[in-house]
Amino acid sequence: MSDDVTLFVVPGCPLCSEARAWLDKHGIAYGELDVQNDYSAMRKMFKLTRQKLVPVLKVGEQFAVRPTEQKIVEMC
Repeated sequence: MSDDVTLFVVPGCPLCSEARAWLDKHGIAYGELDVQNDYSAMRKMFKLTRQKLVPVLKVGEQFAVRPTEQKIVEMC
């Protein structure tokens, strides 16, 4: 697993909550960026993905938009 794990989220997003819960359950340390309330986080996510859907999981140089549980396992 990479030490560089970031989750781009929007408050109240159920898919974001599911991704967060999975990472927490498996003890994976991550940084969280709120793209709704932090414009620089939104720009960073858009530069990475070229879209505005959340959640976005970034692990090292890989990223996944709205990752499934299987994709999270593969990345982490």
